Amino acid sequence: MKRLIISLVLVVLASIVSLGWSISEFARLNSLDFETSTAQEELTALKLVGSALALSLDNDDVDSTGFVNSWNQKNQHRLSIIDEAAFVLPPSLTVQFEIDAYLLLDSEEGISLHYRMPQTGRVLNIRTHLLSTEENEFSLNELYTTLFYGGMVVILLFWISPLIRQLMRLSRTTKAFGMGELQERVRVTKTSYIGAIETEFNRMADRIQQLVEDNKLLSRAVSHDLKTPIARLRFGIEALEETQNEQLRAKYFQRLNRDLDTMEELVSILLSYARLDEANIQPEFQVIELNSWLKQKLGIYSSIAYPIDCQLAPAPLMVKTDPKYLSMQLANLLSNAERFGCSAIYLCLEVSGDKAWLHVEDDGKGIDISEVDLVVKPFVRGQQSRGNAGHGMGLAIVHRIGEWMGTRLSIDYSPKLGGAKMSLAFKIVGNTYNNIE
Repeated sequence: MKRLIISLVLVVLASIVSLGWSISEFARLNSLDFETSTAQEELTALKLVGSALALSLDNDDVDSTGFVNSWNQKNQHRLSIIDEAAFVLPPSLTVQFEIDAYLLLDSEEGISLHYRMPQTGRVLNIRTHLLSTEENEFSLNELYTTLFYGGMVVILLFWISPLIRQLMRLSRTTKAFGMGELQERVRVTKTSYIGAIETEFNRMADRIQQLVEDNKLLSRAVSHDLKTPIARLRFGIEALEETQNEQLRAKYFQRLNRDLDTMEELVSILLSYARLDEANIQPEFQVIELNSWLKQKLGIYSSIAYPIDCQLAPAPLMVKTDPKYLSMQLANLLSNAERFGCSAIYLCLEVSGDKAWLHVEDDGKGIDISEVDLVVKPFVRGQQSRGNAGHGMGLAIVHRIGEWMGTRLSIDYSPKLGGAKMSLAFKIVGNTYNNIE
């Protein structure tokens, strides 16, 4: 929106300044062209010539007809001599003409000069193509005004036409999105006036689509995963009602407690995943040294069944992250490696350019490349993990946190242990590592 406002102000100001200056220069050049021979000066000269000719031709001995013909052949202003009786005027002008012996008339065809020749009883007429100065200036002002406003309209239309197209495209996309086509997005260009609005719309559309997909997955998964413990609870309760054997009753009670624990665990995982919404979370980012932070966390996870082989970076790694949610990511990755591995877990820090990588590898069956995009969805597990415990939420939580915290999850094959390789990327703060290197 800021770009739109700035662009609008700049276009209007530039249009006014450039058009005003151009038209002003055009008018100045035109006025310079007429400085040597203006209409007013030419008219003044014709008045003097007309007075002299009226005196000279007011004589019967002069060949006025030949002079008039010769004049008209050489001049653009037409000369004629008529009888005074044929020169009809309104009474007011007739009195003025008799007193002054001179009359200037203005018409749409141009200015005409009339001189009375009393001795011969005739009138000398000079018809010109000149227009009055006021009319000429008025027509020029109209022309310049028309040019100015016409130019403004053209420039603004030229500027606003891309904006109109962008708004129409945004309108069509929002309408299609509202009709249920959730994959619709607005194509954002660098020159777009409403690029911020288009980007925010796309982000909103991504979030809505993600929420809809999550709700579908959660509803399917919950209905599937809850059916089994609920069915076991029902059978267990029926078995309790039918038996009087205390040993069997104690066994059934243990099974019921396990089923309740399973259901409680599932609900807890669902709530944890639902809370991981960027709109409801305000991460507390801080700069930490990744080597020392990782050492501290590994001391907490010493209860993991498999030995953890850890290789830290040879120099301090300063990264900006939220330690709380990074701990949640690491806990889920180690739990995943323990659940699907066989006997060992390998953890290492690696530096590549301006990024630091945290790798967690196991010696399990790994994840097929074709399933990488699927296993990060909630309640989805790969083919290699069908027989293992769990609900398929670990990687989904790691992926959800990484999307808004900047520590995105990458899944690959472990060349060291032969199983899965889970990696988190961090942007190194400053050039501390490079300086130490």
